[in-house]
Amino acid sequence: MRNSEPLPLDNLFNNNTFLTIQERSKALYTLNNLVHKLLPDNLCQECRVANYRQGILIINVSSASWLTRLRYEQEKLRSLLRQNGLRGLTSIQFKVSLELNPTNNCILHSKDYDLAKREITLQSADLLLALAQNCSPKLKSNLIKLAKHATKIDNR
Repeated sequence: MRNSEPLPLDNLFNNNTFLTIQERSKALYTLNNLVHKLLPDNLCQECRVANYRQGILIINVSSASWLTRLRYEQEKLRSLLRQNGLRGLTSIQFKVSLELNPTNNCILHSKDYDLAKREITLQSADLLLALAQNCSPKLKSNLIKLAKHATKIDNR
């Protein structure tokens, strides 16, 4: 089990911990550059190497659509990486990371964007009620609840 006790900051500089972190960081940076050289230009802008351990390369991707496109390149990338010195590579995993997607970051961190401010207008409520008339009972009840919520907001 891993020891999760906090350690003094001096421990980073007194032993090889800082050096180990620095070497690991350089290795991941080099690996990231290699991956970017091997991928098509449009794909390398949407991903970065997150980690490499026990023969598994983990690549962060900006969105699910880019992840799908990278999966088409997965086998080719794996064989090219093996040819370029990463012989222990057994698999590549892709993970979506919203940090890489600048449009998501702008929206989520914007001062104007607030989930609590989202409202359904009366016109939208009327459309939901009209749509509910031709739906299954379960969907109908959910649409009616949603339409009632819109009228609650407008009556405040």
